[in-house]
Amino acid sequence: MQAEISNFQSSNPITRFRVALVCMPFLTFQRPSIQIGLLTSIAEQAGFSTDAHHLNLDLAARITPEVYEGLCDHRGRMTSEWLFSIAAFGQDVSADDAAYFRAFPQETEWLKEIGKDTGYLSTLRHEILPRYIEDCLASVDWGRYLVVGFSSTHQQHVACLALARRIKECYPEVQIVFGGANLEDEMGPEYVRAFPFIDYAVVGEGDIVFPALLRCLAAHEQPKNLPGLVRRVNGGVQFYGQATPVRNMDALPVPNYDEYFERTRRLGLKPYGILPFETSRGCWWGQKHHCTFCGLNGLGITYRAKSPRHVLTELSELTRKHRISLFGATDNILDMKYVKNFFTVISEAKTDYQFFYEVKANLSREQIQTLYRGGLRWIQPGIESMSSRVLQLMRKGSTMLQNVRLLKWCCYYKIRVSWNLIWGFPGETKEDYRQELEVLKLLPHLQPPGGASRIWLERFSPYFTEQGAFPIHDVRPEASYSYVYPAYVELDKIAYFFDYQMENTTKDDVHSETCEWVREWRRRWEAGSSYTLTYRRTDDALFIDDNRGIDKMIPFVFEGPLALIYEYCSETMRTVPQVVEYLGSLPDGQQFPQNEIRGALDVFCQAGLMLSEEGKYFSLAIPANPNW
Repeated sequence: MQAEISNFQSSNPITRFRVALVCMPFLTFQRPSIQIGLLTSIAEQAGFSTDAHHLNLDLAARITPEVYEGLCDHRGRMTSEWLFSIAAFGQDVSADDAAYFRAFPQETEWLKEIGKDTGYLSTLRHEILPRYIEDCLASVDWGRYLVVGFSSTHQQHVACLALARRIKECYPEVQIVFGGANLEDEMGPEYVRAFPFIDYAVVGEGDIVFPALLRCLAAHEQPKNLPGLVRRVNGGVQFYGQATPVRNMDALPVPNYDEYFERTRRLGLKPYGILPFETSRGCWWGQKHHCTFCGLNGLGITYRAKSPRHVLTELSELTRKHRISLFGATDNILDMKYVKNFFTVISEAKTDYQFFYEVKANLSREQIQTLYRGGLRWIQPGIESMSSRVLQLMRKGSTMLQNVRLLKWCCYYKIRVSWNLIWGFPGETKEDYRQELEVLKLLPHLQPPGGASRIWLERFSPYFTEQGAFPIHDVRPEASYSYVYPAYVELDKIAYFFDYQMENTTKDDVHSETCEWVREWRRRWEAGSSYTLTYRRTDDALFIDDNRGIDKMIPFVFEGPLALIYEYCSETMRTVPQVVEYLGSLPDGQQFPQNEIRGALDVFCQAGLMLSEEGKYFSLAIPANPNW
């Protein structure tokens, strides 16, 4: 049998067909690329010898992890793409850095966060990064591969183009393949048209089309009629449509992260120790009500999920292999079935996994508790606003009180929350944001937003794809693209972000006080001097300790029905009839008068201890007892 296998391998062209998959800056160095890890496993499963190259790690080691991560985190004005433009395009783009800095003066301000200035950016652009690309070219024998694939998401694209061009110049026989979110829809064909060194692009999910392409190339066949493939034909470009999406998520293999960890050890880097994994693709909420400003998922918004049992098997294998039990889900939204069928199972098994997930904000306290017990420690809930009316304009499917409830119980269970405030929605008013600020000023004991800004216009968002349905005009590629790409690239086809004019929205100065409040809130939180609002209960009383925005604690004491009312509205929002029913009957058999209950609830609101909306009331204080 062994001899038969050896004979097969020596005669089978697939076994002599070697593939390289490359991860370029500016992807964080703190964790491996799930795209590279998954495609490595898929290609190997299909019978192709495959090597991964996390070359982004080499740059992190070269310019220091702190500076590198600062560049990864900064998404404004295509800075990271612009930095690689000289290495990628040479004289086809302007070498005048001062023009870029004049056009986008805010790009000089954020540099203080990493202790650098514009002179350092110029050194990167003209010296360090071109040299880095040449070192990447020299560090690997690219000629041993018949296919070199680049995964490109967010601000990785120009670095990928820079290295791909040099590989093709030195090794013309190597087939260059691009894939990833930056190639979605018309972006992929335009990149193939504009850059002759790209032989193929995968548009959409590559799990099916990529191994199919490899099989064609290994057999010396023309890859025709492969959905998701763009190829160069007779000097032109042929596109076979969006890739067929994966339906059976359980059929996907476990990502191979071996090379990432080998390279981090070799370079002496200390990664964050979080493994990316996926349990679903698409967005079940977006299928029904696509948030107006959201461009995530591209054309692959259809929701599909792995079975919890399959994911648990994957986690066990990854943990056993890498000795890491901290996982970051790449899902755009948590499958609600996982609350019971995944997190509860982990909790009952007393398994010490920890997770990051993107979730919908309307989770109940009980669900948050279940998620915490199952290892959830960090979420991105897409809160976006503290105005129910603005949330409705967004099509978020959540309310202000639900957002506050999430923040409160995540604070109690010590779950980190990443969220932001945004504005710029047709139909919004100054009054919406005045009321929002009133809410925000009651929440300094909860985790603050990461920032506040006007929305970006993203390709694939309803604001972009349904422009006739909204008062939007003058849509054009975001201005910094013209500083990044040569003139022969059609920017309207490759841009993901767009400048625009939107009517019937508030001006930015309406939000100046909110932005200032958020900055101070964040400053105190990051300094560890955040405010508190807690309650303690006894048999017949409730004690609330409040030091929000003042130098000393203000104590409140409530007894009898008032104590019961406040605590009853602590877990979730309650209406007046619900409170009346909860309190039961008076000694004479009569119910508490609704007007008296409403009056008591309004007193709590006036004291800033509760929030109300549309007849629902919610208590803001957090239980002081961590075992509540």
